[in-house]
Amino acid sequence: MKWSISAGRVFGISLRIHLTFFLLLLFVFATVLSERGFKDAALSALFICAIFVCVVIHEIGHSLIARRFGKQTKSITLLPIGGMATMEEMPRNPGQEIAIALIGPLINLVIAGLLYALVGWQVGVAIPGLYLESGGAFVAGLIGVNIMLAVFNLIPAFPMDGGRVLRGMLAMRMNYVRATTWAASIGQAIATVFIFYGVFYNFWLALIGIFLYLGAGSEKQQVVLQSLLAEVPAGEAMTTEYISLRPGDLLVNALEHFHHGSQQDFPVIGDNGIEGVLTRDRILASIHIKGLNVPVSEVMDENFSSVSPRMGLDEVYKKLLASGKTAVAVMDAGELKGMICLDGISKYFMVRAALKGVDARISWPT
Repeated sequence: MKWSISAGRVFGISLRIHLTFFLLLLFVFATVLSERGFKDAALSALFICAIFVCVVIHEIGHSLIARRFGKQTKSITLLPIGGMATMEEMPRNPGQEIAIALIGPLINLVIAGLLYALVGWQVGVAIPGLYLESGGAFVAGLIGVNIMLAVFNLIPAFPMDGGRVLRGMLAMRMNYVRATTWAASIGQAIATVFIFYGVFYNFWLALIGIFLYLGAGSEKQQVVLQSLLAEVPAGEAMTTEYISLRPGDLLVNALEHFHHGSQQDFPVIGDNGIEGVLTRDRILASIHIKGLNVPVSEVMDENFSSVSPRMGLDEVYKKLLASGKTAVAVMDAGELKGMICLDGISKYFMVRAALKGVDARISWPT
């Protein structure tokens, strides 16, 4: 994620901290410092850090359970609003999704229970404010925060864990897309109540409602898109009319095609077939590093991705995102049949939507 820095790795998962998190720490520290002094300000800033340690443990719990089901988590990023785990995808198996979702709130309850068993029984449980008067208030507040995190995450609305639990339960009785649609609608209904109530009584509740409403809509859109992609084989959506380059062509020639045409990714064809792919990013980056008069073979991506024309577009899309590439070669029996790029997938569905209702006698362009 942009504007984030690395904080190491935990269980093989990259841990990152968004720069806005430090702004939150600075805001809390400066606010308390101006009214209570350095000691209280340091205690409040440390309390924010402790909360986010609990958030990281929560996200690690999700990630480790997901790993048991064969789903990898690339990174966990700390934001002022909480933690965000970047996962390959949620499993479509309802039981697995429910297990992954429930482990996070369960971990927060375990943390709260352990803290209470150790010292919390002496100081109690509290809903923390910005000012902490003692170490006892620190512990009591941390117990209260973990209970709140568990309850808040169980709200049945995306992107909260409760929304995923709800979808998993619905998916046991209906197909995944319909279950997502129902779960998203229920989540948006809850979010609407939060927004209207929050406008009059609690500004932060209104913001949470907006966050939940947008999150539910995004989840529904993503699942519907994946469902549409799964119905289309790569061979139907690939581009078959494209400009190819030779390994000995100069970068200036590729730039000419890129600048004056609509194509952004070029297959590089040698005597024995495709040898690499020259992408837009490589063209632009190489101009500054090596200049224009270098052969394409020096800057092309030799570790390009390839797919079968029979592979579903959903798998192609996931492969592009996982590899960080913008284009794949469609290969059949070692022969290049076409190219698929991220922009091309969007264009395919725009044309497909525009042709809805057109006379079936009109042939579909390939």
